[in-house]
Amino acid sequence: MRIGHISDLHILELDKPRPLKFLNKRLVGGLNLLLKRSNAHSSKVVERAIEHLDDHDVDHIVISGDLTNLALDSEFAAARTVVDGLRGGPDRVSIVPGNHDYYTPGAARNGRFERHFQPYLKSDLPRYQLDEGYPFCHLRDDVAIIGLNSGIATPWLFATGRVGPDELRAAERLLDDPEVQRRFKIVVVHHPLLPDEHHSIQFNRRLLNAAEVLEMVRRKDVDLVLHGHNHYFSVLQVPKLGSPGTTYICEAGSTSVAMGGDPMMSGKFNIYTVEDGHLRQVESHLFESHEAGFLPWKSEVFRRTIAED
Repeated sequence: MRIGHISDLHILELDKPRPLKFLNKRLVGGLNLLLKRSNAHSSKVVERAIEHLDDHDVDHIVISGDLTNLALDSEFAAARTVVDGLRGGPDRVSIVPGNHDYYTPGAARNGRFERHFQPYLKSDLPRYQLDEGYPFCHLRDDVAIIGLNSGIATPWLFATGRVGPDELRAAERLLDDPEVQRRFKIVVVHHPLLPDEHHSIQFNRRLLNAAEVLEMVRRKDVDLVLHGHNHYFSVLQVPKLGSPGTTYICEAGSTSVAMGGDPMMSGKFNIYTVEDGHLRQVESHLFESHEAGFLPWKSEVFRRTIAED
């Protein structure tokens, strides 16, 4: 099974919002847009990524949060239009929110993300799903995809996240379900669980209960964790707890960045190949230009026998 991973789309659609909507944290976000982000992120780059994923015969697509910039209804509507362009619809796509999708207390309180993306949050094991819609589970062939929500409304200049304690307990029960246990297990959450070898996690951007979430995925035999937030490509490995094998923690980067050709900054997406219950390959694709689209950039191959795992 081949799984595509896009993230941090940051789709901008202001649609003449009322000035009162900017008398909050959006004032800082709006200034950020004026200074750099509105030129850096492009929905056209996202559309090119979707074209390339279809060209590479990807079976399922995961989007790990930050579909919007300021959590405005107009942005969610525009993001939904982009996501609906993915072939196969909700049966082929799994989505979780990021901190930008919970940018203000009002957006979080009103469940704006959940309202716009409700068809994509439908769980195949709904008895574990809380009223807020998480954790959800998508069972696809021999893969189980579990979506967690780390998005919370935060003060100005903060982009922290948290997976709620009730949601974490529900996720533990979900991961114990026989339908999940017998499959390759993927957990999707927006915030990273660990720093990678090149980048630390800033205090004001961290997952507040990262240690708890990391301990859970290692103890519950999760095979792959997909996240966003940092806008970098990374592949980390940690040993599972109580069972042999490795939990991989991977980030694709921000898919929508239009700065072509720069491996650190350009738009990226990943493709993961799962075969015989194991992660066999991670491929990263880098945005080169609007003409060329995305080109293969980095590939990591895991050639291990079942006995080694």
